[in-house]
Parts: sequence; C-alpha cells; structure tokens
Amino acid sequence: MKAKSINPRRDFIKKSVLTAAGISIIPGFVMGENGNITSITEELSRALAGQDGIKKVAFITHIYRNSAHADVIGTKLFLGIPTDEGMVAPQIKIASVYIEQVGANDTGIRIANMNNTPVYPTVEEALTLGGDKLAVDAVIYVGEHGEYPYNRLGMKLYPRMNYLERIFRVFDASNRSVPVFTDKALSYSWLDSRWIYDRAKELNVPMMAGSSLPYCWRDKPLVHPIGVKISEAVAIGYASLDAYGFHVTEILQCMVERRAGGETGVKSVEGLKGDDVWKAIDSGKISQKLVDAACDTIQGKATGNMREIVTTPYAVIVNYTDGTKGTIMMLDKYVNSGWAYSANTSKGMVATEFVLSGGPTYAHFSYLALNIQKFIVSGPTAPIERNLLTSGIIDMGIRSLAEGKVKQTPFLNIKYSAAGYEPIRPTAPRPTGQSIAPWHPKEYEFMIPDAFKNKG
Repeated sequence: MKAKSINPRRDFIKKSVLTAAGISIIPGFVMGENGNITSITEELSRALAGQDGIKKVAFITHIYRNSAHADVIGTKLFLGIPTDEGMVAPQIKIASVYIEQVGANDTGIRIANMNNTPVYPTVEEALTLGGDKLAVDAVIYVGEHGEYPYNRLGMKLYPRMNYLERIFRVFDASNRSVPVFTDKALSYSWLDSRWIYDRAKELNVPMMAGSSLPYCWRDKPLVHPIGVKISEAVAIGYASLDAYGFHVTEILQCMVERRAGGETGVKSVEGLKGDDVWKAIDSGKISQKLVDAACDTIQGKATGNMREIVTTPYAVIVNYTDGTKGTIMMLDKYVNSGWAYSANTSKGMVATEFVLSGGPTYAHFSYLALNIQKFIVSGPTAPIERNLLTSGIIDMGIRSLAEGKVKQTPFLNIKYSAAGYEPIRPTAPRPTGQSIAPWHPKEYEFMIPDAFKNKG
C-alpha cells in the first residue's frame, strides 16, 4: 500500500521543552501507514544543504559502526533526531568526517557518501575541508569505542587529549576558534583533562562535553531547584568504573551542582570494592536508606537481597569541599541495566530513576544531540566545568581503589554555578512516541543491528 505523507506537527507536537526551545519537527519525513519512517524527501536534504547560515560541523571519531557512539549521535544529525514528540530537523550540517579505524563493520563512510559528505584522511583536513585554515563552524569529537590498550589501572587509553590537541592546533594556526563538543570524559587522566580545559581557555574555545545521562528521562521527573540544600546524595549504575562509572558520576554531579552555594569542588575521593562497600554501608559511611531509595525507583531491578545478588559491588565516595557527601555505586545484576539517584535535602528525601531508551533508536542520544546542536547554534546547555570535575572524580576513584587509600584532591577545587544553563530534556517520565518507534528510513535499514531486525 502506498505510503502517505503525514504532517508530524499535527501528530506529534505537544507542549514540551522542544516547542518551547523553538525546535522544528521535520515535515520532510514520509511515514508509512504503520507510523514507521520509510524515507526522507529530497526536499529535506536540499533544505539542509542550502540553508543560509546553517552551521558546518566537522565530525571526528575513532570508529563509526552500528550502535557505536558515532552512530547514535552522528547518524541522527545526518538524518533527523527521533524524540518523544516526533522527528526533529537537524539545525546543523555535518560537513566533513574523519574516522580513524575503518573496519569491515564500518558504516560511517557509507552514510557520509549517502549524504554527499566528504570523508577526509586526517583530522586536520576534516577541519580545514582540505584547505590551509579552519573552514568549519564547530567540531564534534566522539572519542568513544575503537581498539586501544588498557593501562595498569584497567582504564582504556582513549587518545582524547591527543585528538583535542590536534583540533586546538588547527585553531591556533588559523587564529580562530569554534565550539567543540567532546563525548563522555575529557580524558581517562585528570592531568590530561586539566590540560584540555586550560588549553581551551587559552584559545577561547567554547566547549561542552559529557554523558547522555544528564539529558535522559527521569521517572519520577526530578530537577533540584537552584539553591536546594543537599547533605548527601547517591547515584546508582552498573558495570565497570572505567566504562560506566563516568556515567554515574555525571548523574551525581548534574544533580548536586544545583545545591546552595553552587559547586565549590571536591576535597577527597575514596574507591571501594566488594565487602568494603557493604562495610561502608553498615558503618553509615554510605547511607543504606539512600541506596535503597534510589534502587527502589528502578523498574527493572532484580528481586531479592542486594548483597546476595551483587557479587562484586563498587563504590566511590565523594567528599565535597562544602561538606556535602556523594556516592557512586555500581551494583551489577541487582539493578540490571538501571540507573538512579537519591538525595537527602532540606525538604526531605527524593529519588528518581534515570531512564534510557533501548535500541535501535537509542533516543537518549537524541536528547544529547539536541543539546549538542543547541550548544553549537546558541551556546552551552551545561558548564564545561562539570565535565572537568567528573573526569577528575572518576580518575581519582579508580586510583584510590587501586592504591587502597583515600585520595586527597585539593586540585579538584573547581568552582562553578549551574544557574542560567537550560538543557533540553524530555518532559515525559519514560520514552514514548518516536523515541521508541522504528526510525531508520528505508535506505538506511543496514544501520539496524541484527538483534533488532524484524521487530515491530
């Protein structure tokens, strides 16, 4: 049966943060009768290619394959961004691509070719569009995934400082700087992270960075008002401190940074593992009530005794300079793939689940993409100092665990305020609408991982 064009404004626009931000829903997507996207009109592609004033972006990544971060961010910026309200038109254009590791499973080159976007052999050429000087309006660097060794602490040695130094060098030689978004941590190393931050400041580079977790759904919706009094907070996740601990640190920090007095830094960090985690809870070093309150918000958590289910718990205790206490906990198998937060505030205990969207849409990255493009177009939606601090916290937590002692961190005296930043986040408690619907157009079905094919 012939597909018919449906006006997504009629079907999807609701009173939401997207409409409040003036973000337009794509009228150029063609929907089948089942509501699935089947193709993109040529008009949309032409509109993006020819739109006056649209920001040209260099997209730099280590690897671009199905479900890698380059895919779940970059492909949305090529094709359109699936959200609860519908498909959102990109407001920026990927003008060049660099991919370091191109293997048999690469999809980035094919997608770039399908969108008439040149793939350059070096970072520098992607930034200069093959010329001598910087020729783009912004850079998105996705330094996640790819084949790299691990260091003695079990941390994957992503060359993020190396890549950002190359980007900054082009800026310096061109006597011009443009906004840079870098995915996840600034670096696995605090020293590298600090260098990146300081070099960006020296060159007046607008920067934003971080995880998708601060921009995902919250069930129940919870945003601390600026100036809230917080005595202790806990953030919950799973898997390793190196890979996923950073996400949990970002959950903690995006919430506690709104407390009274703003962020004033961290004076010490302590990493714990195994029985030492349970001992910390039993002694009151970590609040059992806050841990339980956070875990109880997670819909998919296991039933039964936490201590019997979690064979190797991990925790990082964060002692803030102003006396606030924070804890990052990794509770494999008990929370399954869940994330959560809880805090003791002057108005009582609060807790919420941080909810992600599954594949193949991975729409939590849609909201990250919306924040990236808002940053590029009109300014950051989160302070770069948050990411500098979270990069340092997780590095020190891993080092503390390896050394078996508390790490004193006077160098993490990072002060900033979260006031005035306006991130784009979903207003619903859980993914809905196009966030959980098939979205790959017909020509892009090769992007759907095998595990998700033939699923309605």
